[in-house]
Amino acid sequence: MKRKIIITIIIAVAIAALGVLGVQFVRLSQENEKQQEDLKAAEELLDMEKRQAQEDLLSMQAEINEFSAMNIGNDSLIAQIEEQKQKIQLLIDELNTVKATDAKKIQELKDELSVVRTVLYDYIRKVDSLNRVNSALRNENSQMKQQVEETTTKNEQLTKDKQQLTEVVTRAAMIDVDILSVETLNKRGNVTNRLGKIQRIAVNILIGKNVTTKVGYKTIYMRILSPSHECLNKGNTKFKYEGNYIAYSMKKDIEYKGEKQQQILYYDVTETLMPGTYKVDVFIDGAALASTTFNITKK
Repeated sequence: MKRKIIITIIIAVAIAALGVLGVQFVRLSQENEKQQEDLKAAEELLDMEKRQAQEDLLSMQAEINEFSAMNIGNDSLIAQIEEQKQKIQLLIDELNTVKATDAKKIQELKDELSVVRTVLYDYIRKVDSLNRVNSALRNENSQMKQQVEETTTKNEQLTKDKQQLTEVVTRAAMIDVDILSVETLNKRGNVTNRLGKIQRIAVNILIGKNVTTKVGYKTIYMRILSPSHECLNKGNTKFKYEGNYIAYSMKKDIEYKGEKQQQILYYDVTETLMPGTYKVDVFIDGAALASTTFNITKK
């Protein structure tokens, strides 16, 4: 009887122990499942953070590539941007190779990413500031260019107006000259048209009134051109006309007081004349003022 009781007790203790062990096993199984779930959630979180970091880096890489394509015009800033560009590429390469379970390495890369992001945003502000300055300078340059063009146009117009006014004044200051007659004279001073008898050519001119021209002594130059367009000229005498020196047949100094006056210009013939049409040109103050023609016939 006593032995039976002992056996019963042993069996009860064993059953109780098995119950406790079962409870412990169930609890440990549940804890293990929870740990597996927590580990999986942590891995998913790390993988998500890794992908987010990769996306951020790619986005920053696109932004910094835009900066590289800009005409920033600042060598120092360009060098800094290129340096950060290389850092971003290194971070991208490291993130592509790091395991999603390497929490420490991912955190290190995220910290570096934060630093690069701060630097990049600082560059964005600098570039934006430079762009605003450049835009202001371009606008100022455009305004100055427009002002220069307007000033140039005004100056050109003023020069043109001045030139036109000078031409008007010059024309107004020119003395009117009319050739009243041209006569060929013999040695007695009588008019003749016989080729071998002509000793003098007399040109009768009328100088008109002009209150705008400068009064004082003036020189009248006369050119007589032969039918072969050669100037009848003694001693190779010349005067300045339109920047060149040309031959003249005779000259006469007169005093001009702004009033009408008549003058007779004589040319003493020393060369052999030929029949044909001759031309007479009269000049005063460097301007050609009158012209006419006359004929000498062979008789």
